[in-house]
Amino acid sequence: MPKIIAASHALPPYIAPQSVVRDLVRGIFANQVEDLEKLLSIFDNARIDTRQFMMPLHWYLAPHSPAERTRIYQEQGLELMVQAAGRCLEKAGCKPEEINQIIVVSSTGHATPTLDAHLINRLGLQPNTTRLPLWGLGCAGGAAGLARAVDHCRAYPEHRVLLVALECCSLTFMAADVSKTNLVGTALFADGAAAALIAGDSTREAGPRVLATRSQLFPDSYQIMGWNFIGQEMQLVLSPRLPLLIRQELRPLVDDFLAAHGVHLGEVRHYITHPGGARIIDVYRDVLELHGDELTLTEAALRDHGNVSSVSVLLVLEAWLASTPHQTPGYGLLSAFGPGFSAELLLLQVE
Repeated sequence: MPKIIAASHALPPYIAPQSVVRDLVRGIFANQVEDLEKLLSIFDNARIDTRQFMMPLHWYLAPHSPAERTRIYQEQGLELMVQAAGRCLEKAGCKPEEINQIIVVSSTGHATPTLDAHLINRLGLQPNTTRLPLWGLGCAGGAAGLARAVDHCRAYPEHRVLLVALECCSLTFMAADVSKTNLVGTALFADGAAAALIAGDSTREAGPRVLATRSQLFPDSYQIMGWNFIGQEMQLVLSPRLPLLIRQELRPLVDDFLAAHGVHLGEVRHYITHPGGARIIDVYRDVLELHGDELTLTEAALRDHGNVSSVSVLLVLEAWLASTPHQTPGYGLLSAFGPGFSAELLLLQVE
C-alpha cells in the first residue's frame, strides 16, 4: 500500500490578527451593509486568532487589476510552493531526482504553463517527471491530490509523488461585493502553500499507509460552494446550507466507506480533518461522536491560519505526522469537503 512520508508548508509573511482584519472590513463595508456590526460578530465567533496573507492589509484597500493579482499569484505563490516542496523533500530525505510525478492543486489563481512546470525546473526534478495539475476542487483539493498520488503509487509501487498545493484566497477579494457571503469569506479564508510526499510500497521510506480512498459527489449541489465568474473577478459562493448538508451526509458517507473495508467508526484513532470553519468542526464532533481531543490539530490549524482551502488539510497532516499520538497503531481518517458539492476520504493505517 502507498505511504505518506512527509508534509511541510510555507506561509506568506504578512500576519494579521483577526481583530485587525475585522476593523479593516468594518471600514470597507461601512454604510453599505445593513446590520454591519451584527454581521461582524462572524469574526469573533470564527475561532481564528491569526491569518497569513500574500500582501499587507493596506494593499487590499485599493483596487487592483486581475493582471496584478495574477502576477502576485504566479510569482510570490510560486516562491511559497518552492519553499514548501523543498522543506518536504528535505524532511523526507528524498532527492529531487527521485520524484516521478508532481501534482499541483489550486483554485485561487491561474497560470499556463501550470506552476508544476516551474517547480520541475526550480526544484531540479527530472524533465520526464509526469505532471498533473488539479484546479477547481477548492477545500477538497488537498485530500483529492493525496488520493490521486495514492492511485499513481498503487499502479507504480516503486514511484514517489510530490503533491504541492497553493491557495491565495485573499487575491480574490471583491471590495464591491457587499454580500453577506463575501463578508463571511473575509472572516475565514487565508493564503499559503503546502506539500506532501507519497511513496509506493516498494520504496525505502516508511510512513502511515493509505488503505483506501473515496470520492463522493452529492447530486445537484453545485451552488453550495465555489466561484461565480463575474467579468474578470471571482465571486465566492458559500451557501448557509453547508453545515446542514454535511450534518446530513457525513455519518452515512463515513460509515459506508469504512464498512467497505471492514472498519468500524469506533476503530478510528486518528482524524486528519480539513478545518472548514468553526461550525463545520462542531458538526464533525457531533455527528462522528468525538468526545476527546481528536480534532485538536484541526482546531489549531483554524486558529493559527484560518481556512487556507486545499492547503489546510495538509497543514493538519503535517502537524499529525510530527505529533506523538500519530505513532499510536490504528486506523486514521483524512477528510475534506469541497465544491461539487463533494467529499474526499482517505483511510490510513498506522502500524
